Amino acid sequence: MPVAIVQKSTAKIAFAGEIRDKKLIDVFTEASILGLTGILKLKVPRNEYYFYFVKGSLIYSSTLKKTMDQTVLDIIKYSGFISREKLLKCEKEKGKEMKTILEMLIDEGFVSMLLYSKVISLAMRTNVIEAMLETDGNYSFEIKTKIESVHGVRPIAITQLKTISTLIEENRAAVKEVADSLYSEIDKCNGATYLKANQSFLHNAITADLDYLKFFSVAVTDFIDKKWSFPSFFLKDKLLNSIAVYTFRTLIVIGLCTFLYLAVMTTTFDIKNEEISGKDFYFLRGKLTESLQNFQNIEKKQNTPKAAEQKESGEKNTKSKNTKK
Repeated sequence: MPVAIVQKSTAKIAFAGEIRDKKLIDVFTEASILGLTGILKLKVPRNEYYFYFVKGSLIYSSTLKKTMDQTVLDIIKYSGFISREKLLKCEKEKGKEMKTILEMLIDEGFVSMLLYSKVISLAMRTNVIEAMLETDGNYSFEIKTKIESVHGVRPIAITQLKTISTLIEENRAAVKEVADSLYSEIDKCNGATYLKANQSFLHNAITADLDYLKFFSVAVTDFIDKKWSFPSFFLKDKLLNSIAVYTFRTLIVIGLCTFLYLAVMTTTFDIKNEEISGKDFYFLRGKLTESLQNFQNIEKKQNTPKAAEQKESGEKNTKSKNTKK
């Protein structure tokens, strides 16, 4: 849900630059130290991030590519906190009620306010981690007079972001792998007692008592130490489902081609070798001659009235000439 900006001032930029020259954590720290109120905009090649500050405290984040409501709905949907039947029920009724699916789920009591608060706070933090992984883009901080916080969202402590930034510097690949696999199920847990296998990373994060940034930093550290893992690339559910679908389609095509091939090759065709006799030749010639004569007769019948008319008109002309003489 969007943050309400009250008494919007003129566009005054506190600072701006590129994240090539200055890391995003340093930008967050500067806004926090200066106690700024406004919006930090980060433009990257494929997205645009917005971070909302109130007196130096990071209270909210959103992206241009995906709305916060859609992010929250996806987390609830793919983390197993809502059944398919309830989702379908809300999708059918949303047109009548003129509400979003997320609003319907909350109104129907399928999603509690406690769960909503946890999920939206988690979604805000995932946006921050994604932005911190970006290496190319430009930022600008626009001053605002006042920004109202979103109900249920817990602010982010900049000190927690410093831990994430250190992890990214030390092992960017591991942080990115975990950040890109939030909806994937955890395969094996060897020592990570706070995680449950066969459940998604986000499901574990929501049910844990830790703040998501703390949970994420501990999980990444244990992931680097190989205390837990995701399924291998060739065993992921989406890949296996895709392989199964395309294999089934391929088998159907092969079966149809085999059936058509056997149908054609096993069918016997009788070839008639008939010799043309002299009788057939004379019969054909007689028919052609008869048709030609009929055509000529028709032409004569059509031309006879025209000739008679021409003769009559000639006689009339002759008589008129004689009369004049």
